[in-house]
Amino acid sequence: MALTSPRPLAPLSQFTAAVRGWWRAFGYMSQHRLRAFHLAGPAAILAITIAGLGLTGWLTHTIQEGLDSGLRTLGLDLDTLTASPDAWWTDTLLWGASRLDWALEWGVALLVLWLKVKVTKYLLLTLMAPFMSALAGRVREVETGTSLPFTLSQLLRDLLRGLRTAASLLAAELTLTLALSLLGLLLTVFAAPLAVLLSPILITLSWLVGAYFYGAAIFDAVHEQSGLDWRTSIRQGWRDRFSLVGIGTVFSLLIAVPFIGVFLAAFLGPMPCTVAAARLTFTPTP
Repeated sequence: MALTSPRPLAPLSQFTAAVRGWWRAFGYMSQHRLRAFHLAGPAAILAITIAGLGLTGWLTHTIQEGLDSGLRTLGLDLDTLTASPDAWWTDTLLWGASRLDWALEWGVALLVLWLKVKVTKYLLLTLMAPFMSALAGRVREVETGTSLPFTLSQLLRDLLRGLRTAASLLAAELTLTLALSLLGLLLTVFAAPLAVLLSPILITLSWLVGAYFYGAAIFDAVHEQSGLDWRTSIRQGWRDRFSLVGIGTVFSLLIAVPFIGVFLAAFLGPMPCTVAAARLTFTPTP
């Protein structure tokens, strides 16, 4: 079945329609007896928690070891400097190396936290991909009266497709986000006043990148129900990018809540967002 294109809307209208669709999805799921799909969120979080035991320690140790090795190669580690002959520049280098070691320690901790948030988001999407696809199929059946039969092979294909899509989107998001971060760093070093002026724009762009790619993962589950392969799904997503950003903004706000963001995102994000995306796709005015 060819993809049913929604009625063209202005960018702001696409964005707000997506956000409203998420809010209305809870009532829609209750009305059409789809609330059982909410259980997929807790199940995915449990699986991620079990699989992630020890991940933080391993990742921190690996990155720190790599940085320490680089410092030793340059002769800037604390042990090498402490053993060096006493000289005024040795004391200066030792002071600088101690500050650098402290900065790297905190930098690694922040980097690991950032990577965990990004990876957890896409792990969540990968594990929930078959359920998101099944839910999109149920919404399609409600809205259009057509459905696809469930098979075990289809379930496995959904999981593999979710893994492939999530890996591609994660790589693209990390690349763009790191490029924006590098640009911000270069501006800070070589053009500090300009960096101050542009920092709100760079932060906003980084936020929009994350929101867009989350929306792309959600819409991919819906596009699968329309018979689109994952590459065509990504191209179709770019054409509907303001809807994708609207859906992704909801998830980004949920996962940004301190301490409980991942749990909120799992419970309130993928399934209602899938309903919103499916209704935006299969009906003109969800």
